[in-house]
Amino acid sequence: MRPLPLLLLLLAAPLARAAPPGVTVSWTPERVVLGQDSRVALKVRVPKGSGPVRGAASSGTFTRERVEGGEVRVFEWTPPPVRYPLVAVLAFWVEDGAPLPGVAPSKAEAAGSGPSEVGVVRIPLLGKTQLDVSTDAGASVVVEVDGKHFGPVKADDRGRARVPVEVPPGVLSASVLATRDTLRTRAAIPLDPPTEQPLVAALLPSPLPATGGGWLLVAGEEGLVHGDVELSVEGARLSAVSEESLLRYRVTPKADATAITVTVRRKGQDDTARAVAELTRVTVPPPVLVQPPVTPTPPPAPTVAGAWHPSVFVLVGGAFASGANTGPMGAVGVSLVPPWWRERLAVELEAGLRRVTFDGGVDALGSVHSRVLAVPVLASVRVGVFQGAAVSLYGRAGGGLLPFQHRLSSDFQEDVKESKLAGMGFLSFQGAYRLGRWSVLAEVRGAWAPARTPWLDAQLGGLSGLLGARFEP
Repeated sequence: MRPLPLLLLLLAAPLARAAPPGVTVSWTPERVVLGQDSRVALKVRVPKGSGPVRGAASSGTFTRERVEGGEVRVFEWTPPPVRYPLVAVLAFWVEDGAPLPGVAPSKAEAAGSGPSEVGVVRIPLLGKTQLDVSTDAGASVVVEVDGKHFGPVKADDRGRARVPVEVPPGVLSASVLATRDTLRTRAAIPLDPPTEQPLVAALLPSPLPATGGGWLLVAGEEGLVHGDVELSVEGARLSAVSEESLLRYRVTPKADATAITVTVRRKGQDDTARAVAELTRVTVPPPVLVQPPVTPTPPPAPTVAGAWHPSVFVLVGGAFASGANTGPMGAVGVSLVPPWWRERLAVELEAGLRRVTFDGGVDALGSVHSRVLAVPVLASVRVGVFQGAAVSLYGRAGGGLLPFQHRLSSDFQEDVKESKLAGMGFLSFQGAYRLGRWSVLAEVRGAWAPARTPWLDAQLGGLSGLLGARFEP
């Protein structure tokens, strides 16, 4: 019997309350089964007169991350596309940091420990799977998981039974009861859960003022303390403030920073969470001196431009095509990510190298040696289809120019050298694992790049496998 891989996390109650003075969160359905419940509605109740409410999650996605108006704000959340059980940690906070009408500032605010209007919930996500059980032929099999029974299922003539079960996070074993006539057999099956635990991090307010700074909130399981995590920060300094229902840090931006990036990692583990915030700066225009009879010229209107984030990447691998068209390839390029659409879109330009060789013979005439060297220059668009704390998946599409050089030599004719310009197009699927400013890349690419001359008929595209890295300065 194969052990079922599970995620070892703490099981939380289906209704959680946030820190005082009044943010409470409930959700429906209260029992969330992965692969079955595709939408979860969360009702966030806030004091009357509160500002906009934002949400952040350790996994899954919100339809809207910011909701305004009313004492009850409804968020729609999609669980992550996995089937193993885990706990999702969600945080909600009121953006407006000003005191509410008729509500005195809390002791935490007065002491400088950060915004008090924050709520954290931990939603257990049940994994739905099937357990394969071996027992006596014709036996009736019932499986008990965390006090809930599944079955009975009758074993076939070979004593095999497959029982559908729902497994909550944190459950380490299942109990199997097999009954045949008067014979009853009970056995425990270990479920071998991993030790991964969730984290969620948020910088607020958003955007964050360069003067005065803001706050970093970090939440995980109950009882999380500052000593459990390691922080990597770019563009600011952090100072720990409190660790009541969640960890709070004061954020002080550096003088030359334009954005702040914080990566939170559990000590000795791979669990991470990442938060990014742009900085806003208030500029005071100099006074305009009016000297009659000269009419002062109005200052030019300021130009506003979003920050496009650059990065560079390198890819190395090989292309596989029919005949002798298989060979090594590589590419270097630059990416520009615009500030809109949650930075899921990138425009990229790359220059590559593709090499194809052929060594053979022609009957009794002698040997033939053919070499093709191409330098494709391609423009492409990269679109994010999934973005987690460390892992991201992208789709890429592009095309461009394919200058190539062909050299043909043989034992029975003079050498031939020729060059030509062709076209190339490609589609690819790319995965990235982020390590600070660096990301490890893996890409599968399909390309079409026919190269034809009077002496050559080659396909420089094909299916490619590439590995590489991306650096964000």
